[in-house]
Amino acid sequence: MNSQFKIEDSPSSMPFFQKESKNIHQLLKGFPKQKIKSLMKLSENLNIQTIKDIQLWDSVKSYKTHAVYAYQGTSFKYLEPQKWKLSDADYAQNHLLILSGLYGVLRPFDLINKYRLEMGIKFQLESSKSLTQFWKDKMTTYFNSFKENNFIINLASKEYSNVLETSSLNSTIIDCIFHEKSNNSLKVVGSYSKAARGSMANFIVKNK
Repeated sequence: MNSQFKIEDSPSSMPFFQKESKNIHQLLKGFPKQKIKSLMKLSENLNIQTIKDIQLWDSVKSYKTHAVYAYQGTSFKYLEPQKWKLSDADYAQNHLLILSGLYGVLRPFDLINKYRLEMGIKFQLESSKSLTQFWKDKMTTYFNSFKENNFIINLASKEYSNVLETSSLNSTIIDCIFHEKSNNSLKVVGSYSKAARGSMANFIVKNK
């Protein structure tokens, strides 16, 4: 998690689905170490760190940081929140949402604990067999709390955007898919697509 960047007077908030994230965490905390390693397909070193993070999560020893600084993937690197001005941070807080396997949905300046949990992971959670299934109704209801006939620009990967039941949404979703031209054909190149999603989100924030 990256904690070195801070915007003075930036907004700060708490995740909406705190109860649900605590329930998921308690379940993970009860899993044997080898099950965590197998579920998340981790190396031995990553598994040791992940177990440590699970044990520390939400304890007095844990360190909280704003969600927008917590992720290190390509999309977030190209989002470049460390270069935002206060006006950008305020706009992002009111218009940008981050989908999360543990927290469901996050605003950029929600305070979160360090964790590792991909949305695509499958395990029994209440009556659900996967995180996607667990979050689907909750997330769709959350997004339907917005005004009807809104536009949602979807810059999430398919693994994460699958959590929304699009046929039940009040808002119109605009899916953004980025292609590279190669030998007169178009194809999606993972690393370029991730960079483009982050860059587009950054452009929207900067240009309001």
